[in-house]
Amino acid sequence: MVFDPSQWPFEWVHLIATSQVIARPCYLHTITINRPDPQAGARCDVYNVAAVGDIAPANLVASIAMDSALFVVPSTLVYDVELDAGLYVAFLAGMTIGDITINYK
Repeated sequence: MVFDPSQWPFEWVHLIATSQVIARPCYLHTITINRPDPQAGARCDVYNVAAVGDIAPANLVASIAMDSALFVVPSTLVYDVELDAGLYVAFLAGMTIGDITINYK
């Protein structure tokens, strides 16, 4: 499947907890950090998987440090990558108030 990022609009989802965003091939455009987490070491991992059981280091797309000392908010990270399985996001390290928006197609 070939995605054309020039085709708008992208779909979006607002996340405050671990979630399977989409369980089919997709195109990850951006991740916006709306509010970081004050917990030191807090991070958000993004995986190319269609199911939670497929999570493995080989499927990791990004590991984003979400510590509030690192971000001026909002901050948008551009990925523009095709994911052949799906999009899963995990909030880790005791995150309590992580807040992101993902744009995908």
